[in-house]
Amino acid sequence: MDFVITRSYQGTTVRLALHGELDLATAGEVRDAVTALLARSAPERIVLDLTCVSFIDSTGIGSLVACHQAAGVSGSRLELENISSFTRRQLWATGLLGLFGFPADHATPTDLPVGH
Repeated sequence: MDFVITRSYQGTTVRLALHGELDLATAGEVRDAVTALLARSAPERIVLDLTCVSFIDSTGIGSLVACHQAAGVSGSRLELENISSFTRRQLWATGLLGLFGFPADHATPTDLPVGH
């Protein structure tokens, strides 16, 4: 399956819808897309829509963190939307849910096995 990034604009917000697996092979594409946006116009908000992300690994998570940091340095805000339970679990396990603005009541995924 190919990795696809679809871009749309809503006022001062740019939405990037990611489709496919966010991993070692594709993480650079996300970083490049966000960096290009920031270099051109530094929108107020960049929203990464993860509805169609079927898998994320540590490289993909690292890419999200790098994008978040780059946006902050440029005066933009990066947000994640529509994250799957798998992605939520991965972000929770790495302690990064809060970085992306998810409230504390969402900090512990309900679908984690008991004892973890």
